[in-house]
Amino acid sequence: MDLRSERMLSTLRMTQQNISVLFNESRTKTESLCMLLASVNPNNGRATIVSSDSSHQSLEAESIVFPSHVLLMLPLTPLSAPIPGRDFVFPPPLQQHNDNYVVVATVRDMQSEVMGVVLIIVKNNVLNAQQHSLIDILRQKVEVNYQYELARHPYSDKLSEQLALLEEVSSISKVGAWQIDRFTGVVSLTEVMKTLMGVPRAKSVSLQDVLEMLTPSVRNSLKYSVFKALKNSRQFVKHIYFQDKQGRKKNIKLTVFVQARRESVNGLKLSRLYGVAQDETEIQRLSDSQHNYTDYLATLLDNVDSVVLSIDENGTILAANDRVTGILGFAPDELIGQDIKLIATKVQNSNAPSSFLNLELGVQLCSESGVVNECLRHKNGKRIACEVHLSQCTVHKQKLIVATIRDVSVQHYEIEHFKQLALTDLVTGLPNLHQFECYLSEKAKDTKSVKPYSVFFRMAIHNVKEYEDAFGEPTIDYILRILASRFTRVFEVKKESDASIFKCDRGTFYIHLHQYFYEESQSLTAAEECAQLLKDHVLVPITLHNSLLNIETQTISCTVPVKHFTFKKIRELLSRKPLRELKDNQHGSHEHEYFHINASDIERYNYIKHSLSRAISNSELFVELQPQYDIKNKVVSSEVLLRWKHPYLGVVNPAEFIPIAEENDFIAELGLWVCNEACKLLSECQSLQVKTKLSVNISAKHLARADFVSKFVAIVNRWRVSHRDLTLELTEGALIRGVSIIQCRVRELAEQGFSLSIDDFGLGNSNLNYLQDLPITELKVDRVFIEALEGSQQKTLLVTSICNMAKALHLNTVAEGIETTGQLDQAKACGCSAFQGFYLDKPMNVEDWRHKISQSQD
Repeated sequence: MDLRSERMLSTLRMTQQNISVLFNESRTKTESLCMLLASVNPNNGRATIVSSDSSHQSLEAESIVFPSHVLLMLPLTPLSAPIPGRDFVFPPPLQQHNDNYVVVATVRDMQSEVMGVVLIIVKNNVLNAQQHSLIDILRQKVEVNYQYELARHPYSDKLSEQLALLEEVSSISKVGAWQIDRFTGVVSLTEVMKTLMGVPRAKSVSLQDVLEMLTPSVRNSLKYSVFKALKNSRQFVKHIYFQDKQGRKKNIKLTVFVQARRESVNGLKLSRLYGVAQDETEIQRLSDSQHNYTDYLATLLDNVDSVVLSIDENGTILAANDRVTGILGFAPDELIGQDIKLIATKVQNSNAPSSFLNLELGVQLCSESGVVNECLRHKNGKRIACEVHLSQCTVHKQKLIVATIRDVSVQHYEIEHFKQLALTDLVTGLPNLHQFECYLSEKAKDTKSVKPYSVFFRMAIHNVKEYEDAFGEPTIDYILRILASRFTRVFEVKKESDASIFKCDRGTFYIHLHQYFYEESQSLTAAEECAQLLKDHVLVPITLHNSLLNIETQTISCTVPVKHFTFKKIRELLSRKPLRELKDNQHGSHEHEYFHINASDIERYNYIKHSLSRAISNSELFVELQPQYDIKNKVVSSEVLLRWKHPYLGVVNPAEFIPIAEENDFIAELGLWVCNEACKLLSECQSLQVKTKLSVNISAKHLARADFVSKFVAIVNRWRVSHRDLTLELTEGALIRGVSIIQCRVRELAEQGFSLSIDDFGLGNSNLNYLQDLPITELKVDRVFIEALEGSQQKTLLVTSICNMAKALHLNTVAEGIETTGQLDQAKACGCSAFQGFYLDKPMNVEDWRHKISQSQD
């Protein structure tokens, strides 16, 4: 059982009767079949039932296993919609409710941490308004009751601290602690105990798991000892043999303490077992080797790769192993009885004396730093660079100093050189990508701070390749060195903020603020202050060729929970821009862009990514259609738009889930699903003899899949619709920057009879040759130009030029984003042949679209 469950159980035992009464009162009002209070283990999804209504008290201490999608949903909402009972793994008494529904209500402590859940089993998959309100009131009453007990009983609120102390003591002493609570049948183990048993640290362990490791004879022997201790001293010590979960045989010293209570009816009854276990396997093995210990130790010393000397308090060498000959040239007999000063010289590149000339100081230095670097005298008079470790011990009441010496004259130089190459950026001298990865690994191990949030930055030069083409690689190296020196001056010399800086990809720097935060708002304030610091001191113009050069940069900061302190995760987070801020900035460029990603954005992103994989199978997707009109105001085509209604998040904006789908390779499956829906609608129109066309969006990731074209054509043929009635919209960037295989597949689709349209035309750095090279039939002028038509003669001239060029190439032009009468009139005047936008029609559901199409045919 995890710490959360221990804490909740200990608190609710005191108020269990109150919770049960509350459930009995609310069960009839909410028309529920069963009410349960449970503590959830987030690692394995197992929930322990700690209280229930009066009809289900036999379920207490039973377990329910939650599905993964419900575990992900718990921190996001206090009250879920009804979830099918078959998604859970119920104990036998509850399996009759597999066909019913479960409402999950979260119970939080005073720090807003989810400590447990109230499970309400209902008949229907939809709650009425009264049920929803009553269940939410019940959840709040349970939560208030729980928080009141925490405030009332300081022991339960401090239990986590006590258990953490137990873990620390157990780890230091290397003794595993355990207990078995007869009230719930729960087994609690320290991490050392789990290691001793060979089970993963995150795994919960049941009493059955423990018993399976013991042979029948050992079980019987322990059972007899427990009954005997119950009547006598209430404790016993026993040595047992068992095989752990990894198949290793171990010899264990088990100390057991027994607690019992006397009942008027049943007499003396066992209530609790606890104790410690110590692994004596290694002690037993060493004991078996004692008869050859002296020879064994001498052989080991002679075969290590270091010189080992024992020295008395006066500096006389008492013993030396054979390795001394290979490193210092002396035979062991030549050094035994000599003063240690025989091999001591001055420390290299220093006037400090050798540690061998002051053994007491040398021992102290080694205790602090591990080893000291020394230059020792070889028998032939040369100086040898060595690593020396001195430690003090007592043998038969005589104080001795043990010296270990390693020759590092060649290795020292090579290691420092390779370390410099491996962990430092050669251009800037800053720690590089590999050092950043090592840094994060160390930070992940040292995340014991109760402050859960930290801040990372990614600052990158815009279009660094274009800078290199314009100025040359040496100039870019110069710019990067200037930025690196500014980073060092701000963060290391002036100490204006405590942070670590890393130079990673070409033109990219990563920054980690050393400060940790309790709240996201605190981290946001610190991030904004650091961003302003960068803008004022690092991103100022650079003097280049006797003039100032303003570089364009993009800075992204991210509030990262300590659980995400991994190299892969942080690089992924800092490569992602917040969608809401992208939307605000997409129509303009800034010299120094700055975005911030909250921890809540990370959790939402992960939840959407997890949910997206099953959106099709759960029938959560649907389509809307936006008509396109010709110059006579007649519907000539409609764009099919993908929509997603999540069961818990509601309608998710396509601008949010489409980029996630493209990043995680779900986009191809979504594209094929939209194609199938479009073909279904066209097939229905054909059967009603209603003529229309549809357009669907295709991305470069669709075309990159080797099987996409064949699957796409198979879907269209299955519905028996005309290929000419489907228009495929591709972005301009996908064609210009796309690899040759994408352009080949575009030609293949055109040969199959599909019309091809360029979406968002004019936004890219267009190489217009592709309009002649590829079989394009339509251009969609981006809404950026259409919105500016009313107030800009230049934009009007540009759109007119696009339309004239399209006519010369026999291409249709569609004006996107028509929102006013003026924009429509101007687009017509420029020569556009079709029009689309909210002014004409907003995206509509399928039923409204069918009605619109039918009217247009009359």
